[in-house]
Amino acid sequence: MLDSDSIRRLALEVGFDDAGCAAARRLDSDARFMDEWVDAGLAGEMSYLERNRDLRYDIRLLVPEAKTVVVCLLSYAKSGRDYHRAVKSKLYELKQRMADAYGSDIFHPEKQHIFCDSAPVLERRWAVEAGLGFIGRNHQFIHPILGSLVHPGELVLQVSVAGARSAEPVSSPADITSPAYPGCGDCHRCIESCPRQALGQSEWDARRCIAYDTHKCIICQQNCPYNEKLF
Repeated sequence: MLDSDSIRRLALEVGFDDAGCAAARRLDSDARFMDEWVDAGLAGEMSYLERNRDLRYDIRLLVPEAKTVVVCLLSYAKSGRDYHRAVKSKLYELKQRMADAYGSDIFHPEKQHIFCDSAPVLERRWAVEAGLGFIGRNHQFIHPILGSLVHPGELVLQVSVAGARSAEPVSSPADITSPAYPGCGDCHRCIESCPRQALGQSEWDARRCIAYDTHKCIICQQNCPYNEKLF
């Protein structure tokens, strides 16, 4: 039987640190939030966010007949210098093990269905959808044990998976609010430590972010309690 526990077990066997499954759907609340964020100019010069919005919000348009999104996490410590190669190599190994166990027809025969920062996929949100963690006040995905220093990768299936998490789409625009921070509590250390005040309660201003300019700043992550054991 193809179930989320079995998939997670296979993912751990190939070297991932955690994995989960979510039912494929349109991410309505994220679509509304991202549209408002981009349209407000907070994305700076990241013009690619203007493109492929429909694909970004609904993975079923990217991978036809998608039913399940398998999200796997690999820690920075295991990723090496090229995390794309590290994550994708493990995803391909996971795919082969799943094909051997459940048949290759669970994957799309032609369309790309393995992703790691290489397509318009809301990877952090899918990690949340799969039950692996939450989005923190630093607007990073945070795993309760691994912290935020993880790279996500996705394997999209054309079949439903027992135990995959499913979330109901929001029913009206009134239900769409700014992201909540269930795991942050009263902590604001990331916001307080940001040298350029790029972080806010409900928005991240990329134009102020040092990492946006240099790709090197992780001060907000260094000050996150979930990452204390990593620094």
